[in-house]
Amino acid sequence: MNKRCFTILMIMFSLILIALPLFANGSKESADTEELRFAFMVHDLGNPFWATQAKGASDMASEFGVKLTIIDLHVDAAKEVDTWENLITSGVDGIIISCVDEKASEEYCKKAQAAGIKVMAAVHPLPGADASMSNDEYHYGYLEGVEAGKFIKNKLGGIAEFALLAADCTAFVIPRTDGIRDGILSEAPKAVLVSRQDAYQTDVGMSVTESILQAYPNLQVIACLNDNGALGAYEAMSAAGKDPATTWIGGTDGVDQALKLIKEGGMYKASVSMAPYESGRSEMDILYKLVNGGAVEAHQKIENVAITMDNVAEFIK
Repeated sequence: MNKRCFTILMIMFSLILIALPLFANGSKESADTEELRFAFMVHDLGNPFWATQAKGASDMASEFGVKLTIIDLHVDAAKEVDTWENLITSGVDGIIISCVDEKASEEYCKKAQAAGIKVMAAVHPLPGADASMSNDEYHYGYLEGVEAGKFIKNKLGGIAEFALLAADCTAFVIPRTDGIRDGILSEAPKAVLVSRQDAYQTDVGMSVTESILQAYPNLQVIACLNDNGALGAYEAMSAAGKDPATTWIGGTDGVDQALKLIKEGGMYKASVSMAPYESGRSEMDILYKLVNGGAVEAHQKIENVAITMDNVAEFIK
């Protein structure tokens, strides 16, 4: 071997020795920065509240560089179970869920955690979850009820028939409607509850209100579990020719269409904010920090604010 070839071989050998630790570090770096995969099982994307919350989580995920898959459960407990199984098998890093079936999800939450997956509960309770953004359902409803009660006291002489559009088929939100009722009676103790029926979707809210009006044509106040049902009640009361000055309709969640109606100053007079976009971002922030071992307050409460004509401009984006 001539001197020139020997020199070239020695240079190549030296370069390989230098590169070996770099390759090793590069592999570790790649493993450490591998894209995280999260999933958000959303209660019902057809509900503007959940669609907005999912948008907040998605935007925050993009800022973190996390791949987030949004899954619409369509309020279907069977789909919820299937989705849990698929996500655990696929080995995602984190799950956010707004439960349909709390009991079934509690068991799958344990299975996910055993597989090393962090679980975040969004609004709906999930015992054993690693983290949560929870809502005080009674207080949430009470704020709405107080606004309705003030209207009865100040505009209707303290006496009026009122109806509640609820979702008593779902145990964990029963306290919300109880809170609405108690809030009304705290301000207007002589008000009379004439009907409490499940109607948390717009079409059902409309048909149920039409039915109530047949039995109670003098009905002036309808307080609803959510804005979806309240929007249906608004359509029915409008079609019945009710006077906006002496009619009160309200809901919760602060969805865009409700906010626009509140701003107009008609019969739709109040909602309550649960800040869905902001809470969606917070859920993603908490889960991301948990997965990465960061310091975070894992279990947090959502702030509620009554929305009326006086402050609605602050909530309209």
